[in-house]
Amino acid sequence: MKLYIEDGETRPAIKVLPDTDPAPTGYSEVVDIEDAYKYGLQAISPEIVGWADELALRSHLKIMVYTKMQVTLAVHVDTQANWDYLTAAEKSIAAHYFFVGNESFLLEVENDDRYWMTKSGEYRTWSQEVRRKRADLAESILFMRMQNTADAKQALADLNQIALDTYMDIDDVSKTLQNKVRVKKLNTQYIEGLEGEANDGVVAVRDWISSTVGTPYENNGFMSLTFPFKGSHTNASVRDELLAALDGTY
Repeated sequence: MKLYIEDGETRPAIKVLPDTDPAPTGYSEVVDIEDAYKYGLQAISPEIVGWADELALRSHLKIMVYTKMQVTLAVHVDTQANWDYLTAAEKSIAAHYFFVGNESFLLEVENDDRYWMTKSGEYRTWSQEVRRKRADLAESILFMRMQNTADAKQALADLNQIALDTYMDIDDVSKTLQNKVRVKKLNTQYIEGLEGEANDGVVAVRDWISSTVGTPYENNGFMSLTFPFKGSHTNASVRDELLAALDGTY
């Protein structure tokens, strides 16, 4: 998506358009990180495909920030030289959206550990709410596209299936660190930020939707379902809709 503002206006109109669309007449593309943050927040609307929520804006800003930081390797995100390509205002945006995890970078923006604990909690809360709405939309798509309600409910049951997840725990008696296994639903994993192998290296909901090769869902995911769809819809077309919903681009 690209962000445009009206030329020559103190309170310009704002447009958000797909990358493939031509620039609108009388508008200029926003290429400055600070302006993208300012006008991008104003432009968020459920009526705009690909710009319906703040996570969509975050994704846009992340590309801009990493481009200016010249991030070409993962290590660059935590490298001082790359961090210093940003202005003070850009560093603040990058820190508050947690594009960087280096504590020294965060403390450079605001030298207060408690402040960042609070901000991280706030980020987790609003981002999970956005993801929850995206997951609800994906579930609605299943019911809209499948011919039989019973089949849609079965697919939804698969989406809510139990997945194993390992976490660390302190034993109450021995006070030693140990592994435990808990169960989670795929949609719950997504809401908490676990998406799928291609995105974060974890086998999760995207892998079920795409029946990703090499995962447990290769022959046991959405693409393997044989339920009838309405009209001309197919497993592949509905898969694309489900992934777009989770991307915030539906």
